[in-house]
Amino acid sequence: MLYLLLKTIWLLIPAYTPNNFAVVFGGGIPIDLGKNFVDGKRILGDGKTIRGFIFGVLGGILCGTIQFNLENFLGIAFFSSLSFPDAFVLVSSLSFGSLSGDLLGSFIKRRIGIKRGQALPFFDQLTFLVVAFLFAYTFSPFFHHLFTIKVIVAAIIITPILHLLTNYIAFKLGLKDVPW
Repeated sequence: MLYLLLKTIWLLIPAYTPNNFAVVFGGGIPIDLGKNFVDGKRILGDGKTIRGFIFGVLGGILCGTIQFNLENFLGIAFFSSLSFPDAFVLVSSLSFGSLSGDLLGSFIKRRIGIKRGQALPFFDQLTFLVVAFLFAYTFSPFFHHLFTIKVIVAAIIITPILHLLTNYIAFKLGLKDVPW
């Protein structure tokens, strides 16, 4: 059980870390350019920025690349069981999918009247994960090689806990305005 938990967390680092990079390195021009949707509400809001998205995706890819090389160094075979180009596609898909899921979550929350910073339990913690899985499944033929049903179920169970914990830490460090 502990092995499955650690494996799941390890495999999801490229999906878990982009939002952290986006928070730390974000700011600047909002992705929606301050525009409203047809319902008169902001498309995404000021918290989703171009710089945050770019640095978030790059940060997730950087983490996955470090993992690949660390696995090779330590003789562990998860991402490194793939060729580097194949691992890069999988890691990039997880990273890009994670932040795309975060954007989708913000878009949906704005549509149903939930303002920036307001929580929507479970939705906030799982939208990024589901979209990261969808991107990785779509773009990497090796998704099933590493992401078994057990890993996916474990991810769905542990992600809300890890998400709340890391967001609380970011809040305490002054990196986020809210602890969720």
